[in-house]
Amino acid sequence: MASNAFWAYGTKLQIGDGATSESFADIAELTDVNPPAMTKDSIEVTNYGSTDRFREYIPGMKDGGSVSFEANWLPNNATQDETTGILESFNDDVNHNWKFVLPDSLGTISFTGHVTAFTPTSPLTMQGKLACTIKVTGKPAWS
Repeated sequence: MASNAFWAYGTKLQIGDGATSESFADIAELTDVNPPAMTKDSIEVTNYGSTDRFREYIPGMKDGGSVSFEANWLPNNATQDETTGILESFNDDVNHNWKFVLPDSLGTISFTGHVTAFTPTSPLTMQGKLACTIKVTGKPAWS
């Protein structure tokens, strides 16, 4: 049987500009990105009558998780700088709209969140790199 796997080349992470008719821009030179890692709480409901003395659980609150990504660090690029980019999103303490776009029209994950980590590095023998984390607030929309 042939695999249905896809190559992730062409995946995009986009940041919204917050305008009334919102436009989204691709984060420049993205090198690695992980979609929202969602979790769900388990609420323990074990009682004296639990069957065979096994703990019992029911599902609880869901968490939209976080999105992590890396890019070639471009301090003056509009999608990474302190005026309109990721650094501005880190500094402004505001939730922004984002899109995680899979290649070949495989789907889009739209979410709202704020930047919780902005970590540039400048190694001697490599290009400057940028690692960031976005905390998702609310439920991501899959389409």
